[in-house]
Amino acid sequence: MKPMFIFFQIKAFFISLVLAIMLVPVCFIAIPFRLKKRLKMVSPFWQFAAKNALRYACNAKIDIAEDRRDPTFKAQGDVGLFIANHQSYMDIPMIVTMYQVPPIMKKEVLYVPFVGLLGWICGAMPVSRSSMGSKRKIIDQTRNRILKDKMGIQVYPEGTRSKDSHPKPYEEIKRALMVIAYSAKIPIIPTSVYGTRGIVSRLGFFNSGRHLGIIVHKEILPENFKSSDEFCRACWEKVVEGYEEMALKLDPANKSLS
Repeated sequence: MKPMFIFFQIKAFFISLVLAIMLVPVCFIAIPFRLKKRLKMVSPFWQFAAKNALRYACNAKIDIAEDRRDPTFKAQGDVGLFIANHQSYMDIPMIVTMYQVPPIMKKEVLYVPFVGLLGWICGAMPVSRSSMGSKRKIIDQTRNRILKDKMGIQVYPEGTRSKDSHPKPYEEIKRALMVIAYSAKIPIIPTSVYGTRGIVSRLGFFNSGRHLGIIVHKEILPENFKSSDEFCRACWEKVVEGYEEMALKLDPANKSLS
């Protein structure tokens, strides 16, 4: 391996570790407070850590960062079901640069040093994919979090990330929570993420200079649709549309790096 490559890997690891350690005391100080207050306390630090991890640890550039939500809707806070395509574990830092909404995460993430603990403190809801009881519990928790607590929840309908980075077809995504959103009149906020797959190689090494993009689409309201299928399809089509829009602009720059 070239010395510069080794230096970049060490630098990326060190900066990421420092930023993660920085979050620990902030999150622990926030523990005694209710979740909504807790998020207000820690969100600026999460956003700072995410932006600097991508910029300085990964040498990545966020070329597209657009929030297309209606200003009136956005002024109410991050309320609703936030859905996004899934490329890699770098999706969460990318999304955190735009909004700080607790995700639904597989329970195995709880055991990841720093990440699992900090995520749990900040309201992330673990789920066991192999347990129907766990899945039913998550549905109830999501409904209560949005309707009673007036907060948002983030979910990746693809479940596991797609093999070629492109969002999976509508027929392959998990729509249970989206159907619940339609029945309960909960708005869905589609988010398109581009380029995060290229940040980390298959061997776990960081790739320098990647061009990234994220689009938070305008909220989609259930009352504007005649059926849950029509509603869910419209939401996922926005995710795909945004990804393809960014890929058209940024693919040439990323391909030049390989």
